[in-house]
Amino acid sequence: MSLEVKLIGSDLTDLIHDLRRYLKKSEAWTRGRASIDDIVRFLYMGQMHLWVVIDGSIVYGYVITEIKQYPQCKALVMQYCAGQPGAMAGIEDQMHDLLEQFARSAGCKIMEFMGRTGWKKVAKSKGYEARTMVYEKYLGDKS
Repeated sequence: MSLEVKLIGSDLTDLIHDLRRYLKKSEAWTRGRASIDDIVRFLYMGQMHLWVVIDGSIVYGYVITEIKQYPQCKALVMQYCAGQPGAMAGIEDQMHDLLEQFARSAGCKIMEFMGRTGWKKVAKSKGYEARTMVYEKYLGDKS
């Protein structure tokens, strides 16, 4: 298996069927905040960005990001993450590096995500700190 991470534009029509099982996981995690249709609409509108973990034409998971404008800076927020058990671990470094490059090129000063406590060890190894289970990584001066 040769997994890679690809940023998918708003033309996700060919991937929707393969993404559905992962989108169900993300929908459940929102606890009623967003439906699969909401998430897909955000992707089609370009409000969020889809990063798929793929081997050829087989999708093993994804991370969905959004750029959030705070009053004083922008942040790349990882909104959703779902995939086959174990698949994400194989591309963790590649995914993080791509997301950080993307964040920096978009002028983001922070990367952040909310997650379960199980992410704490991985998040810490990537330079994030846990603050009420919101993981933050500052990409420059913390002032």
